[in-house]
Amino acid sequence: MNRYVALILTLVVLALTGLGLVMISSTSAPLADGSSQLNRQSIWFGAGLMLFILVGWRDYKKWRKWAWPLFVFSVILLCFVFIPGIGSKVKGSYRWLSLAGVKVQPSEFLRLAIVLLLAHGMAKHQSKIRYWKRGFLWPFAVIAIPLVLLRMEPDMGTMILIAMTTCVMMFIAGARVAPLMSVASAGALGFSMMLWMLPERRARILAFLNPEQHREGKFFQIWQGILAFGSGGTQGLGLGNSRQKMFYLPESTTDSIFPIVGEELGFYVAMTVVLAYMVILICGLWIAIHSKDFFGTLLGFGLVFGLCMQAMINVGTVTGSIPPKGMPLPFVSYGGSNLLISYVAVGFLISIHRQSLRTNRYSGGMLIDEETPQL
Repeated sequence: MNRYVALILTLVVLALTGLGLVMISSTSAPLADGSSQLNRQSIWFGAGLMLFILVGWRDYKKWRKWAWPLFVFSVILLCFVFIPGIGSKVKGSYRWLSLAGVKVQPSEFLRLAIVLLLAHGMAKHQSKIRYWKRGFLWPFAVIAIPLVLLRMEPDMGTMILIAMTTCVMMFIAGARVAPLMSVASAGALGFSMMLWMLPERRARILAFLNPEQHREGKFFQIWQGILAFGSGGTQGLGLGNSRQKMFYLPESTTDSIFPIVGEELGFYVAMTVVLAYMVILICGLWIAIHSKDFFGTLLGFGLVFGLCMQAMINVGTVTGSIPPKGMPLPFVSYGGSNLLISYVAVGFLISIHRQSLRTNRYSGGMLIDEETPQL
């Protein structure tokens, strides 16, 4: 399997993207700018594919020297969303930048930069991970400012994703489990209290707990998505025959595109999409485990966890399994920034795999990082 894992991963990603383009074409048909959405997504796909090839072909270790510059650049971009005329406020949140007529979401670039920086730092000091300074203070110090900026936007979903990815990477790096669990539990409690203190988020949680009472209010979007799944049944209504996309289901091309997949193509196709993300997870974990160095292992785990956790949050939200949180479905939802960064993430995984096929270096049975001092 080791020689074919990259091919399997690439084919699954391309299949999901193809499905996404088809569904965007179908779902956006009733919209005034339906064709432009498909055109823009196709352009982003082309750009993502080029970056996928560039990153996949280049040795991933050469990106280590860019970890800090990319992180600082991403944080600066995140600050720009609050500047009038540059940042765009959409539905009460500052999440977008308008650059030369193109809208980008800096938080997507930030997620990738944080994973790259954490992998670089923890691999460089892997012998000190079990100490408090390097194992706990440093990783949380890295994400502190980004989390504050994301709270100001606000973008709670990305905050959760970054915090969870950081904890997973710390665990994989070898941080002590008991303190890590204590910090993670305290963080989860604090985050829950913060959500409850925000009226908009509290209303969403209450709607999730009492869906029947709020299906015309805060639970409306999720309720319409559930109706879409029910209408599609096992076989689906047929491509292009969705009723919910006719202005019943909000965000049907972005966060809520998965229910349209279920409505038009049926339960079996929807479950095949879920299976595809499971394949991505298995391939990504396989690549990370077989990396030739510790940096590649951490980078692989962080990237594949971020991709698949995002997919899980999207599917869980639109099916009413978890409290509502808007988040695109990787490779399928309309959105250029997410598609571009998702392809870069897969490109890194391909690069890690390519390097692992070469001669692995071991010392005393332990996998050693290139920048780790040898004793």
